[in-house]
Amino acid sequence: MDEKRREPRTHLIYYLRVFEPDTNNLFGHVVDISRHGVLITSDRPMEKDGLYRLEIEDVSSLDELSTVDVEVQCRWCQGDAANQLYDAGFQMVNPSPRMSAVLETYQ
Repeated sequence: MDEKRREPRTHLIYYLRVFEPDTNNLFGHVVDISRHGVLITSDRPMEKDGLYRLEIEDVSSLDELSTVDVEVQCRWCQGDAANQLYDAGFQMVNPSPRMSAVLETYQ
């Protein structure tokens, strides 16, 4: 895949969990993050250009688990050799001020 990244990304040491808000099921883990997007690893493929409503774990306060609602659009998805794990790049769609603040903490 050609590198088309326009902004720097931060690879996370602790992967943030991502949940589906309707079911509270684990969707995947944020592997790296930038000001406008995230790379999520999951055990299922994502639809290119698909819109997803998700909750991303906010670890800025370790006293309690909280999540931040976000809408993202899948820009690409790629499986590993055995198609057991999938990496997908997501662009933020109108991130809330709280999500923007979370993104800024990783820059």
